[in-house]
Amino acid sequence: MGEEQTISPSKRRFLGFLGAIGLGWLGAALVPVFGYLSPQAPPDPFDEQGRAVVQGITLAEVKNPGMGKNGAYGNRGLIVFRNAAGELKAFDSKCTHAGCNVAFEGDRIYCHCHGGVYDLEGQNVSGPPPRPLRELDVVEEEGLLYVYRPES
Repeated sequence: MGEEQTISPSKRRFLGFLGAIGLGWLGAALVPVFGYLSPQAPPDPFDEQGRAVVQGITLAEVKNPGMGKNGAYGNRGLIVFRNAAGELKAFDSKCTHAGCNVAFEGDRIYCHCHGGVYDLEGQNVSGPPPRPLRELDVVEEEGLLYVYRPES
């Protein structure tokens, strides 16, 4: 028969202490890895006045009535154009049917995914879109275009 081996209480405490130190090191190593891999919220594109610079569209591209273009603010798409009265208009570029990007086409806003058509007031006039486009407040200041934070 074999002899029973016992671990003295002092050795048991020492091994427990080493295990706790190892777990502490493992936790300390995993915290930055978790922080790196976890998704980060995108930065808020709006300044203190609640406005964001329109990217990808210059004032020259929307200078005259009937001119317009797709652009962005932050990480959202939008359409900016000048209507027949000379006013700047802006709409979110996501179709209300399936979230595809819509495009400005002079006399209408068109969704190429499923054939949705919106008028220049953002109203859905044909195709599958169930709701109008979300209108955004747009202004020109100091040679730049800005949109204001949409109301939820």
